[in-house]
Amino acid sequence: MYSTGNLKYERAIYGRTSTNDAKTMSYYKKEISSKSNGFELCTDIVRIEKDNGFHDTSRFFENYLYFRNDTNWLRCSKTGLSFTQFSKVFEGNISQIVELNTKTAKGKDFETPQHWVIAQLLNDNKILVVDIFRDFYPVSKELQKAIIQEHKLYKK
Repeated sequence: MYSTGNLKYERAIYGRTSTNDAKTMSYYKKEISSKSNGFELCTDIVRIEKDNGFHDTSRFFENYLYFRNDTNWLRCSKTGLSFTQFSKVFEGNISQIVELNTKTAKGKDFETPQHWVIAQLLNDNKILVVDIFRDFYPVSKELQKAIIQEHKLYKK
């Protein structure tokens, strides 16, 4: 476990294993991971996929980060990688599903941010560094910016 201020996070470093021909998806395998107590949020395999523009969110991002925690990529946890004040550093969240009788306009369950994610793409996108703050999500953009400013970004 690492920390920024009093906030603890889990870090995993991934190496790119392949990219599809259209260069819309890249697959990464975990090479290094911080030890956590119990369940790790950073899965062994992740995928970065270009956004197709059909998301219903107000945040601007170009890519999704999928965590391979199911046998089908469509059911895996994912986050949009939103831009930050730093080049090649992104933020997002792993959502918690809220199951209610009421659904979204698209007929899906509601989601609420549960775990905050800071991701870095390094070395011409060959290295992906993922930091996950378990059960923490800073709603304020000002707070997000301040944490990212003080965060110990991975240097290679």
